[in-house]
Amino acid sequence: MALLFTGMEFGISVDGLVYTPVGCVTGYSLDGAARSEIDTTCSTSTSKEFVFGLRDNGTLSLDIAYDPEGTGNALVKDSYASDVPYYFEVEYANSAGTSGTVKTFVGYVVAIGENGTVDDKISGTIEIKVTGDITQIAPTV
Repeated sequence: MALLFTGMEFGISVDGLVYTPVGCVTGYSLDGAARSEIDTTCSTSTSKEFVFGLRDNGTLSLDIAYDPEGTGNALVKDSYASDVPYYFEVEYANSAGTSGTVKTFVGYVVAIGENGTVDDKISGTIEIKVTGDITQIAPTV
């Protein structure tokens, strides 16, 4: 089975209870998730030795159709201007017509941008640094 991008929804929230959709998402990627390696090699070791450190859940990048009047985009701008993390939610499409898998996390908007060219729409980008764990909720049936 494969998940389709069509139907995926992205939301932002101040309190983690009520999520506001962020406009028209046209693409996304979650990059940079990694664990640090802590070198525990001793002078008596015959090979390098390591233990794993904490997980870094990376940065979520979104491509959007820019909408300066959209409520979700206004919250994204508020989050960018704030030193307080906001809540984010991604709901994947489900071909059965019920809610799909949902991922929630807390993060900081670290970058926003917009670009446009003649005879095209204005596009935007949003980058969100994930802080803490990403929670995955199974689809409802």
